[in-house]
Amino acid sequence: MTSKERIAYLLRGDIPDRVGRVEAPWPETRNRWYREGLPAGVHANDHFVMDIRHLLKVDTSFQLPSAVLEDGPDYQVVQTSDGGTTKCWKHTGIPHPLSFGIASAEDWNRLRGHLTLDPNRFAYGFYGDYGYEYTADDIGRVQSAWRDCPNRRTTSIPFQVPEPIEGFLGKVGDETLLIWMATEPELLTDMFATHAAYVCRLLDLAISFDLRPDFLWIGGDIAYKNGLLFSPAMYRELLMPHHKTMIRHAHEHGLPVIYHTDGDCRAAIPLLIEAGIDCLQPMEVRAGLDVRELAPQYGDKIAFMGNISVENLAAGGEKMREELTEKVRFMAKNRYRYVYHSDHSLPDQVSLANFTEAMEIVEREGRY
Repeated sequence: MTSKERIAYLLRGDIPDRVGRVEAPWPETRNRWYREGLPAGVHANDHFVMDIRHLLKVDTSFQLPSAVLEDGPDYQVVQTSDGGTTKCWKHTGIPHPLSFGIASAEDWNRLRGHLTLDPNRFAYGFYGDYGYEYTADDIGRVQSAWRDCPNRRTTSIPFQVPEPIEGFLGKVGDETLLIWMATEPELLTDMFATHAAYVCRLLDLAISFDLRPDFLWIGGDIAYKNGLLFSPAMYRELLMPHHKTMIRHAHEHGLPVIYHTDGDCRAAIPLLIEAGIDCLQPMEVRAGLDVRELAPQYGDKIAFMGNISVENLAAGGEKMREELTEKVRFMAKNRYRYVYHSDHSLPDQVSLANFTEAMEIVEREGRY
């Protein structure tokens, strides 16, 4: 069974030969692995024969001119393509937003016209790579990279898009966005509906350029460690209609949907299923999620991807072996649809030896 067939089975409600296998090692992690013995010139996704190796993604920014406004010894302050400013560290570190392009309804109405159907918004590369590693910004080069990919016909390739919350975080900021959900629901309804319709048109555009993916991967963090960022009632009113728009459009193209959210999203899972998702990812362990508890509740409706602690993968040893063995064995033995993935992505604290052992456990325990 090919990887493409395996992921299709898992997302469409069938049981394949084994659980899926997907991971997103950071560039710093892959560099460490090369020093530790990963064959030079071989990407980790190919070396470990991942079932999802490549990714088609899209730029949903306003595509405003970017510029470096300040160049410090360890950081840069940059003007973003969404009209804000961000402090970016020159080495490892999370970018820190300083300002945002949308602070009012007037800003939104001024900038919304920048959400154009530009064919040069697409990018293609290995899943888990940073943006600068992708072939991007030129539809001809993206099409060539797609056509020339040696594993394209045997591995599953998603189209990754942001859902409305994620799509506007860089344009509005999380604090303002959450406040507006309570104080400016009509404005956000317009913004969210515009975004959902825009993503649907971008999917159509990708397919028109022969970039037909195997499924839609919708990303958006609607939860944090202690629960949802807003109430289930607010999700149903303000966000679910637009999730339904995106998911329904993907299904009309025959594409299943994986939904990504960090944090403790348990209160939203029934609503996400109602919205139409086919798989939930990544089920953060540190937020209290356990796939062995979720699968008996929802396993007849959706597949699951993730829920393996990054901390345990970094630590290795008995804790890693115990978690992997128990969770993968539970999912395979009970014939729940499951794809191995960490509960985040792999930082450079994870050694090549630990990850190699982890993949051996998944191979051994993950047979249906």
